[in-house]
Amino acid sequence: MDALTNTLSGRVDEIIRAHRAQRLMSTTGKQAAIDELTRRLAGLEEAVREIALELEKHAALIEQRG
Repeated sequence: MDALTNTLSGRVDEIIRAHRAQRLMSTTGKQAAIDELTRRLAGLEEAVREIALELEKHAALIEQRG
C-alpha cells in the first residue's frame, strides 16, 4: 500500500508542478495572476481526477477479493 501511495502522490505532485508557470508575487499583474491561478486550478482538477481513478481501481480490487 505504501508503494501505491508514494506512486500516486508522486504523480499528483508532478501534475501540480506541471501546471505552475510562474511564482505569484505581490508585483504580479492582475491578468497574469488570474492566468496563473486558472492554470493551477486546471492542475488541481486533473490531480483530483487522478486520485479518483486510483480510488475506483482500489475499490474494485477490494470488491473482487470480497
